[in-house]
Amino acid sequence: MERVPYLPETPEELTAQWLGEALEGEVSRVNHRFLGEGVGFMGDVLLLELESSSEHLPSQLVAKLPQKANRVMGEMLGVYEREIMFFREFGDRLPIRIPKPWYAEFDRDAGSENQKEILAQLDRLPLFFSKAINGLGAFIAGRKQRRYMLLIEYLQAYTPGDQLAGIDASQANRVLSEVAQLHAGYWNDSSLDDHFWLLPLHIDAKLRHGIFRQHVQKFQAQMPDAVTPHLQWMKDHGLEMRKKLVDESPQTLLHCDLRLDNVLFGEDHCALIDWQLVRFGPAAYDVAYFVTSAVHADTPESAVEDLLTTYHQALGVDSYTYEAFKRDYQRGLMMVLADLSSVDNVELGDGRGLRMMQAWLERLSARVAQVPVDNLL
Repeated sequence: MERVPYLPETPEELTAQWLGEALEGEVSRVNHRFLGEGVGFMGDVLLLELESSSEHLPSQLVAKLPQKANRVMGEMLGVYEREIMFFREFGDRLPIRIPKPWYAEFDRDAGSENQKEILAQLDRLPLFFSKAINGLGAFIAGRKQRRYMLLIEYLQAYTPGDQLAGIDASQANRVLSEVAQLHAGYWNDSSLDDHFWLLPLHIDAKLRHGIFRQHVQKFQAQMPDAVTPHLQWMKDHGLEMRKKLVDESPQTLLHCDLRLDNVLFGEDHCALIDWQLVRFGPAAYDVAYFVTSAVHADTPESAVEDLLTTYHQALGVDSYTYEAFKRDYQRGLMMVLADLSSVDNVELGDGRGLRMMQAWLERLSARVAQVPVDNLL
């Protein structure tokens, strides 16, 4: 297994000396502070202010470290390795703006580099094994001692989105129009399957459905009555619907955590950050994820329809009709509903993170309540 340099695990270990060696320059001093409450759930996000005589080094960088509270969950999901590999292999070739990577390194792991084969085998097991499999996965993840370090550009001139505040229609149109460029750039690109770390959205469909069934009763108690039939329908038909969505939909590169907190607004374009959950699969999943997290619950369905039309026109794929996209979007809404059912496994804190999730569930419920489930299969 390839050896990597020493990687800091805490802000205190991000010293000027270490940064100078990692960035191949002279760093005489560094100050760091956390970037916002409730911004990162799986990782701590730090702003580094550097004093340096090296002209090629920036004065500010963003550092991402695994978050102690959610470390086991992050390790199970493979989010730290995945984001680092994303910046390494896609950092300079996307059709949309993302931060420039300055340093991306992690401890290698033979299991993770065979994760597609492992997950595919596990997902063939009967559904009732899912609880045991996830328990075993948590046990193994908790014993791992891997280190990860990601240093990326600080996009100071951009204004961060605020998921708690939500978004208006004009801003939502901007985001979805640029996301459409991302999706169109990798539309049905078979090379997406060539990266060990980039998983297809459906590879763990049975495991995800098993997790949903474990949490659905408790989750239902938190949700409005209007979505109770949808939760019951997903319990009975969710696995079939997930597979149908993948089988019938074109595949592309997905952000998979397209929340407003992960969008930065520039003067004439947007930038996307936080690529820990990146996968490939049906484009409509990203659209559904964004709409449910960012668009206010009281937004009329006619306004949401306008957003979907804007995205579809910006996508510009003639073979993918609006009717097919709308059906996939509704399936995507149901997938988001099921995937958020286990949110109680994530430490949200008692401040902004918790309020943000409450707002998300309200917005999600408003959209899901409009879905005619009888048309999804």
